[in-house]
Amino acid sequence: MRPKRIAIIAEWLTSRGGAEAVVYELAKIYPKADIFTSVYIKENHPEIFSRKVTTSFLKNIPVINKKHQLALLLLPKAMKGLNLEGYDLIISSSSAFGKWVTKPKGAKHICYCHTPMRWVWEPNLDNRLARLPGGKSIISWLKKNDLKTNENVDLFLANSQNTSKKIDKFYNRKSTVVYPPVELEKFLNAYTKRKEDFYFTISRMIRYKRMDLAISACKKLGRQLVVAGIGPEYKRLKKIAGKQTKFVGHVDLQAKIDYYKKAKATIFCAEEDFGIVPVESLACQTPVIGYGKGGILEVVENQKSGILFEEQSVDCLCSAILEFEKMEFDKDNMRKSAERFDARKFRQRILEIVSSIN
Repeated sequence: MRPKRIAIIAEWLTSRGGAEAVVYELAKIYPKADIFTSVYIKENHPEIFSRKVTTSFLKNIPVINKKHQLALLLLPKAMKGLNLEGYDLIISSSSAFGKWVTKPKGAKHICYCHTPMRWVWEPNLDNRLARLPGGKSIISWLKKNDLKTNENVDLFLANSQNTSKKIDKFYNRKSTVVYPPVELEKFLNAYTKRKEDFYFTISRMIRYKRMDLAISACKKLGRQLVVAGIGPEYKRLKKIAGKQTKFVGHVDLQAKIDYYKKAKATIFCAEEDFGIVPVESLACQTPVIGYGKGGILEVVENQKSGILFEEQSVDCLCSAILEFEKMEFDKDNMRKSAERFDARKFRQRILEIVSSIN
């Protein structure tokens, strides 16, 4: 396929994370493509300052423009209402409603799926919706309509083997695995032998990320911990933290790299479908102490590039930290593990896949 007009779909462009990194990379691959999203905070996304970004009617509701999570029942309408007429290739980045857009007649739609809606299909992992009044009814409605929107997707791409299995399980659709892009050249030269006496954890502060485990374990062991990120869990996490835990809020790329390279290890407690953080840490030749379930199994090799713990509990993480402190890790092995996820490979695979579409 040689598309003439390409639309890149982002569910929302508010905070920054792995899904946003995919959008930035797609924008690099297709410099003439237009970007569509529900809400957009421009100052948070300098990578696309110069690009045409079309937003939905939600931009006119100030509180929702800052906190898209409040618009759960409006987001389906917002995404479906984006006018994509005239575009012959749609590439959506989706972990919820990105793929709900209305496909123009004759167009092709590629969905890069970070996960089927976790809080709909896996409320055992993320119960943010299930615990709300009427949550079960909303989940039932979302499941039905989520399946219906799959009819507009010509090809699913999955960010990991783990996600590919979920697409098969929940959607009964096959998918092609394309690992998400990591700008490794920005990390690979960051190695330093001068490790400092602290652990590092970074994430959006939402409950299923389980940052509380890292904070509680380091408090129990008396270890220094640097916590980066923002989100609704901030006040709760701050309350349970020990005196040796430092919160640094949102950090830019250079500050993040600096923490990665100086930390003894990066602690990663979430069960993620993939997880960019372990890749970035290994690229800085810093081992990972992570929960051994989900996408991390495709990144970290236990006892070679990090330590994987079996249960999301403080005691289990404490044991993993103590085990880690008795070991040494080969920096070349960590770097090689990270190189599998270089952004250049992502670009190559996307171009190959698009060109192969009839």
